[in-house]
Amino acid sequence: MSSFFVSLFLISDLSFGALIYSPPNLRLENANLLVVIHGCLQSPESMSLGTGWNQVADKNNLVVLYPQVPEGTNPLGCWNWYLQENQRADRGQLKYLFDEIEASQKIFQFKKPKVFLVGISSGATTVAGMISCFPNHFTSAAIHSGPSYGLAKNIFEGDKVLKDGPPLIRPESPCDPKDFKGSLIVLHGMNDSKVNPSNTAQVIADFVDQAKALPTKEFKDQEVTYQMTDYWDKNFLRLRFISIQDLGHAWSGNLKNLKYPSFVGPDAKYPTIVPFFKSQGPSSTNLIWDFFNQSTIL
Repeated sequence: MSSFFVSLFLISDLSFGALIYSPPNLRLENANLLVVIHGCLQSPESMSLGTGWNQVADKNNLVVLYPQVPEGTNPLGCWNWYLQENQRADRGQLKYLFDEIEASQKIFQFKKPKVFLVGISSGATTVAGMISCFPNHFTSAAIHSGPSYGLAKNIFEGDKVLKDGPPLIRPESPCDPKDFKGSLIVLHGMNDSKVNPSNTAQVIADFVDQAKALPTKEFKDQEVTYQMTDYWDKNFLRLRFISIQDLGHAWSGNLKNLKYPSFVGPDAKYPTIVPFFKSQGPSSTNLIWDFFNQSTIL
């Protein structure tokens, strides 16, 4: 039987609610930590059900931390990535998230864990900020359908980045994406109307330095085509970019976890619709975990 428990960490003057999943047969001597950061109109619960990460955790001896955006900070439950206070290592949402990750490691008393970061939408940009401002603390990361770090300084600039793509001149920021030396996977739906797919080019430019791009490969899964481009730095798989055709602003391939009859009912007149998940297409979860395995010695 899978085990869930909810933990509330008190950090500074803010309370963070976080869902933590621990496999029933966890082996602490070689366990690793996966942090999954939700996007707007999502929650730790919907991310755990909609992505299938808990099943991955059972098979790979992972603890999964699903942070919750601080209550009252955004009416849509978004991470406020576009505010300068949340683009620093010494305060704001990045610092609070870092403290929460540190607190979860103390609770489990891991030996020498690898820490993986995954985020979608505003959570993806928050991941970009975390690996830019705390580059030495994370092994690998995934940025799914989100802009890069530090491209806006207020909500108006943030809206423009989402709609039109990155600015022509990159703003100065306290942290440098080039400091992150781990591996990174970038995923984006080419029909995304919430976050302009042109933002992926900025993510790749920010985090890849001298890496060499290999020829793009094309695949098909559930009749959905996607392209994959790998960037190698000497003998190290530095970055993988996956563009998914016919996908909007959504996590691809795992919505089935949200369709259990006990939640919705097979004949529900008004079925529950959870935003930003799509059952068709390749599994974003599997694509990310396969990349983490290929680019990291687990």
